[in-house]
Amino acid sequence: MIDQLKNKYPLEWENANNEAWCFELPYPEEFDKNGKKKGGYKPLEILERNKTIDDKISKALKGNRDFLLIGGPPCQAYSLVGRSRNQGISNSDHRVHLYKEYLRIIANHHPAVFVMENVKGLLSAEVDDIKVFDLIKKDLKDPGRVFTGLSSPKYKIYSLAKSPNSYFKGYPIYENNTDFLIKSEKYGVPQRRHRVILLGIREDIKVEPIVLSKMDSPTILKSVIGKLPRIRSGISKKFIKYHPVEKYADGSPKRIYQALKDSDQLWENIMKQQVGKLETWGDLIPNEFKINSENLVNGIGKEFLSSKTPSETDCNIELQNWYKDPKIKGVANHESRSHLTQDLMRYMFAALYTKKNGDFPRLIDYAEHHNELIPDHANVDTGKFADRFRVQVADKPATTVTSHISKDGHYFIHYDPMQCRSLTVREAARVQTFPDNYLFCGSRTAQYHQVGNAVPPFLAKQIGEVVLKLFSNLNND
Repeated sequence: MIDQLKNKYPLEWENANNEAWCFELPYPEEFDKNGKKKGGYKPLEILERNKTIDDKISKALKGNRDFLLIGGPPCQAYSLVGRSRNQGISNSDHRVHLYKEYLRIIANHHPAVFVMENVKGLLSAEVDDIKVFDLIKKDLKDPGRVFTGLSSPKYKIYSLAKSPNSYFKGYPIYENNTDFLIKSEKYGVPQRRHRVILLGIREDIKVEPIVLSKMDSPTILKSVIGKLPRIRSGISKKFIKYHPVEKYADGSPKRIYQALKDSDQLWENIMKQQVGKLETWGDLIPNEFKINSENLVNGIGKEFLSSKTPSETDCNIELQNWYKDPKIKGVANHESRSHLTQDLMRYMFAALYTKKNGDFPRLIDYAEHHNELIPDHANVDTGKFADRFRVQVADKPATTVTSHISKDGHYFIHYDPMQCRSLTVREAARVQTFPDNYLFCGSRTAQYHQVGNAVPPFLAKQIGEVVLKLFSNLNND
C-alpha cells in the first residue's frame, strides 16, 4: 500500500515527507533500581540530536523571525489516570520535564507567537509540593532562566478563554490557573473535552490577542452522528468457562472462549436471546423495541458508505459545512468492531438504561438487575472503574474521546440500543470534528489513536483565526 502511494504520487509523497518528520526528542539516560538502562541519551548524544533539530528548524525558517510555534509536550505524566496508576508524579520521571524540550526551541529560535496544549491534569499536577503549571508558566515567560546560554527574549502568556484580570509591567495577570482551561463544548465541539492551552507572544510585539467566542448553545452528540448510516455490532467470540488449571500472570484462572463466525442471522439470534433475558431482569425494554437485522441494512458497515449527513437541521451551518464535502457523497471509516457476546448484552442494557434514565448505569446498577451483567474484571470490586461501561448520551455533548477508545470501546457505547455497539472511527472523528474527507489509515487501533490524540480540528480552526489576526496586526504595525 505504501509503495503504491509512493509510486503513484511521487511529488505529493515527497512534499508530505518534507512536511512531517518523525524524530525522538533527547532526554537524559534513565536507569532502574538494578542499574539497568531504561532509556535516554548520553550528554554528547543529546547535543547532537539538539543540533539536528535546530538545523532542521533553521532550514525551514530561512531566516524568518516572525513565525508561529505549535506544540503539545507529552502529557502522560500529568494525566489524572496516569498519576493514579503511578501513585503520583516523581521529579525523576523525565516526562515531567519534557516541556523543556519545547522551551529550548523557543529559547533558541524566538518565535513571534507560540501555542502550547496539554491535559487538564496539568493544573493540579505537583512535584515536591510545587505546582507544575506554575513552573511551566514561569519558564515560558522567561525561557532564558532555564537556558542561560541562549539569549532568549521574554514572552507574555495569555489565555484563549479569558481576558487578563490585570497587567504588571505590560505582562498579563490571571487570578486562577483554570482561566487557561479551554472547554471545547463551549466552542461548538460536540464533546466535553477540557484542555489547557497557552498563548505566548514575544515581548517586543505590542499586539493584544482576542479570546475565543463562545457559542450560544452546545452541540449535542446526536446532531453529528444521529443520521450516519445505522450499523450493527460485530460478533467475535463467546465466553465459555474458566480453565481448570491454567492461570494468567496475576494468578486468575484463564478464560476459555468459543470463536464465532459473524453474520446478520447470528447477530439477530444472539440479540433476541439477550432481549429475552433483559425482559426478565427489569422493565427496560419498550414495547416497540424489536430486534430485526433487516432494519440495519448496512450490516457492520464498511470502509465507505453513502451518506448525506449532517444537514442544516442537524447542527449549526458552520459546523455542517465544516464536516461535509459534497464531492465524496458519503463517509469513510464507518465500520463497527467485533465484541464479546457478553459485552454486547451489557452494551444493550447500558443503552436501554440510559435511554430510560437519562444517564448511563454504574456497576451497582448492573448488579441490581442481574449478576450476569457484572463484568468479569479483576478490579470490578475496587470502585476505581464504576463507570467502566459508559453510554454516550444523545442529547448532550459526548465525553472526552481519548486514545483509550482503541482498546475496547467500553467508554464509548452508542446511545442507540438497536445498534448495540461502540462508536466507529468515523463517529469518534465526528465527535472530534474531523471533516468527513479526512481518511484515517492503518489498523483500526491506529485509526482510533489518530482520532483520540488530536486537538479537535474545529477548535483548532478557531484558535488559528485568533493567531492569524495577531499576525495580521503584526504585519500592519
